[in-house]
Formats: sequence, structure tokens, C-alpha cells
Amino acid sequence: MTFIQIILLVLVLVILWRLYQRLAAGELTRREFVEWFLLWLSAGYLVIVPETSSYLATVVGVGRGSDLVVYLAIILVFYLLFKIFLRLERSERALTTIVRQLALKNTEDKKDSKE
Repeated sequence: MTFIQIILLVLVLVILWRLYQRLAAGELTRREFVEWFLLWLSAGYLVIVPETSSYLATVVGVGRGSDLVVYLAIILVFYLLFKIFLRLERSERALTTIVRQLALKNTEDKKDSKE
């Protein structure tokens, strides 16, 4: 095992441990935990057995294993960006609703205090 593989494997193990801690603290749902756990477990496997990425690349029709990893990483980043965008939109709508309700309530309170 090369030095970079050891470093990457330690990094993956630290991330897996942090995932478990976040699950135990209630910061992650079980589904989120499983999704992230499988992703990082796969990354760890590819670090230990890098030939797997080359094999998968030839199956998919990509030239090199590292190219496949980069393509998958880009797809994952766009997917996560899309999820963040949806969550932000949902938060903005909820905030708008709350602000409108507070504005209407304050208007009614001012009317009642004048009477």
C-alpha cells in the first residue's frame, strides 16, 4: 500500500467515524447516514483496490479509471448542488410565509391598539 493510499484511507475512516457521530447525535437521518456511508465506503474500497475503477471504466466505456472517478465526482457535485438549491428554495418560501404572517399580525395589533 502506498503512502497516498494510507492517507486517503485514514481520511475515509475519519469521515466514516464523523458520520456515525452525527447519526448518534441525531444530526443525520438513517437514510442520509446510509447514503453517505455507502459513498465513503465505496471511496475507501477504490483507495484499497484502485484496479476496480479501471475495470469499471472499461465496462462503462471510459478510457481510464481516474477519468471515471472524476466524472462520477462531477455528477455527485451537481446532484448535491441541486439538492442544496431545492432546500434553499424551500427555506425561502417558508421564510416568506412567516414574514407575511408576522406583518399581517403586526398590522392587526396596531389597529387594535389604536381603537
